[in-house]
Amino acid sequence: MKTLQRWFSRRGALPLTCYLVAVALWLVLGAVHWGSDALAHSAGTMYETDIPVSDWKLAGLTETAATPESAALTTTDGDPQMILEDVSDMVVRTVSYTVEFDGDAREMCLYYTTKVGEDYSQDRRAFPESLGDGRYLYTLPRTSIVALRLDPCSPDANKTVGLTFTPGTISLNAPETLPAVWQYFVPTWYQAFCLVLYPALAAAALSWLRDLVSALRRKTA
Repeated sequence: MKTLQRWFSRRGALPLTCYLVAVALWLVLGAVHWGSDALAHSAGTMYETDIPVSDWKLAGLTETAATPESAALTTTDGDPQMILEDVSDMVVRTVSYTVEFDGDAREMCLYYTTKVGEDYSQDRRAFPESLGDGRYLYTLPRTSIVALRLDPCSPDANKTVGLTFTPGTISLNAPETLPAVWQYFVPTWYQAFCLVLYPALAAAALSWLRDLVSALRRKTA
């Protein structure tokens, strides 16, 4: 106890402690995520698979051509959807594909459900990262995924958009889209911002609380 008191009596000890705790928790979290993915790999539930576009349930879309090398679709309304109804037997971390648009694609997003029979919701969706040359990557949160609904574009009213997937498949867990070991421990820009902000807020709150407790003790002494 006296050692702790001496430590926290030093100038700047409280914010430094908060930052050290945040870094330690981040490293533990990264190790847990890495271990979880490693176990899923070894159990055979986290694997790469290429699903033909024709195997997705199409809504607001019609298939106009299909070959092993490519698949062409055309929108038929303003809310085109591609649905994969059951992926509950595997761990899905990423969804990726290469597509060329004939028209204005506008918004793209990937919805997911975490329970059987659950409705798709804006609270459970991911947006793509453009990798260039028409390739898009969706990174899903670390939760059980039951079904996927890809909204590949959002055409303007009374307009159609053509989509050509090359190859004519959509990849789940493509190896090049999964993190290397070191990437589990490196924060994104937003996560780095949180690692800077929240320990500082915690230190400020704890410092205020410490001063309050000290003031109350002096009054009751």
